[in-house]
Amino acid sequence: MRIALLLAAAAASLSLSAAAAPQGEAVGRVDVVGAQSKPVSAFAFHNVQGEYALDDGRVLAVIGRHAGSTRTLYADFGDGPRELVALGRNLYAAKDRDLQLRFVTAEGHRLADTVHVSTSAGHPVALAQR
Repeated sequence: MRIALLLAAAAASLSLSAAAAPQGEAVGRVDVVGAQSKPVSAFAFHNVQGEYALDDGRVLAVIGRHAGSTRTLYADFGDGPRELVALGRNLYAAKDRDLQLRFVTAEGHRLADTVHVSTSAGHPVALAQR
């Protein structure tokens, strides 16, 4: 009786692990839909806008647009403005590009003076200074 029970459990375990195994070699990109963004605070909206000199020679322009009570920030790396989505305090992601921007404000300053630009995986792309 015990052997039959052990064999049944082993067979069930093997069938479950085979079903969970990867099927084929195609690995694709996973798009996260409905990620929760945070509204841009009035303080952040005004304090991050401006031009930042990137370490690769380009200029990053952060501009804001106000429509009613909605504040939207855009980042322009010289190839047109890209909408930014607030992910957390001083952290934004470009809506249609694999970029994140983290704004750093020096102690005692009101405006952000440094921007770290990276991929969503955290790989540095550029550093910008105002």
